[in-house]
Amino acid sequence: MLDLMRIFVQVVEEGSYTLVARHLGVSQPAISNHMRSLEEKLEVKVFQRQGKGFVLTQEGEVFYRHSKRILEEWNQLKNNLEETRIEESGKVHIGASHIPGEYLLPYNLAVFQKDYQKISFKLSIGDSLEMADKVFSQDIDFAVVGSNFNTDKLNSVFWRQDQIKLVVAVDHPLNQLEVIHAQDLQDYAMVLRESGSGHRCALEEGLLNLNLHLEDFKISLEAGSTETVKNAIRAGLDYSFISTNALQSYDNALVARDVEGLEIKRGFYIITRRDKHLSKPARLCYEFLK
Repeated sequence: MLDLMRIFVQVVEEGSYTLVARHLGVSQPAISNHMRSLEEKLEVKVFQRQGKGFVLTQEGEVFYRHSKRILEEWNQLKNNLEETRIEESGKVHIGASHIPGEYLLPYNLAVFQKDYQKISFKLSIGDSLEMADKVFSQDIDFAVVGSNFNTDKLNSVFWRQDQIKLVVAVDHPLNQLEVIHAQDLQDYAMVLRESGSGHRCALEEGLLNLNLHLEDFKISLEAGSTETVKNAIRAGLDYSFISTNALQSYDNALVARDVEGLEIKRGFYIITRRDKHLSKPARLCYEFLK
């Protein structure tokens, strides 16, 4: 019966016995015989002739809707059964923006790999927008980024919270202030992450809450990674805003400080393409991270 359903659905969607016969490599009378056999089994007419073609009867429309659903569920069942036979091995290609990619995911993947030793990873790191583009173009399995890309093509699932704070060298004049105000920062030059990073977007939103914009500050350097930003501050540039996840306890050269009235929080999100079927290794890793 499933074979008859498949042929029936093809006939409806192609609108032609001849085209279906050509695709299947059989004669047109063979397709006609299959449809006649289907109607005999169902004891109803599914087609009604109209000119040189045909239209679905009311019963045919009902049967078409159910056939589509049954065939989709059958294909899903076969995929699920096939996956249970697939060994839990293979490579998962994950994209990540800089903070989760450099400071969070390595630990999580190491924990995951203790249970799935035959699964390996490729980790690509870039800004959030770049990683979202890679998910969309299916160059990677999924990504962990610092922006929410919930669209008709991409799905975002909240992963964890991040906080961004002012960071200066321990001997910088700003660190000598008991309370730091945003206006105090305007006397010095900021090291800034590049445009397109979730980090920079979060900073801009935080400043906007104080009616401030990046244009209100002096910028000494735009950098493509958090490590570059940290090294610039260590080398003597004034200050930046950095995720607390990127500040190791053993780094005695840098200190995180609060800025009065300025709170910068953002989420990290796992993004996938809505219509992408993840491989078993990728799905296992995705579910583990969630």
